[in-house]
Amino acid sequence: MVTDRQIERGIAVFSNWAVFGAAGLGFIMDGIQQRMVALSLVGIAAVIVGFVGHLIVNSYFHETFSRGEAALGLATLGAIVAIFVVSWLTTQLSRETVITGITLIGGLLTAGGAYIATRFGLRGAFSRFHKPSPRGAGK
Repeated sequence: MVTDRQIERGIAVFSNWAVFGAAGLGFIMDGIQQRMVALSLVGIAAVIVGFVGHLIVNSYFHETFSRGEAALGLATLGAIVAIFVVSWLTTQLSRETVITGITLIGGLLTAGGAYIATRFGLRGAFSRFHKPSPRGAGK
């Protein structure tokens, strides 16, 4: 059963991303259209502030990312990378668009890596992904 606290957290997360995600996307798209890297950087900063805002909401509610949130974040990052690479290889992107894309992907990877490193520590982050074989391989 969903509690009031879970509903409040969901509203806070959604509101955070509605503000910072929409603003970030708008600035990024406008910066690309006008070929202004500085405008795109404002959008990238807004997206990263949205991620930090999500961390603050999680901290306030003593929660961590749900499986759905983690899956959505990774799927979104994968889609951004795929769309950028395909666009870069198949069309003539402007220099500003390439800089924006690389900066966005790098910023998202850096923010995600910093979260994992600070949340679990470097050793703990590695152990979250690397599990020993159930058959005892490697001994």
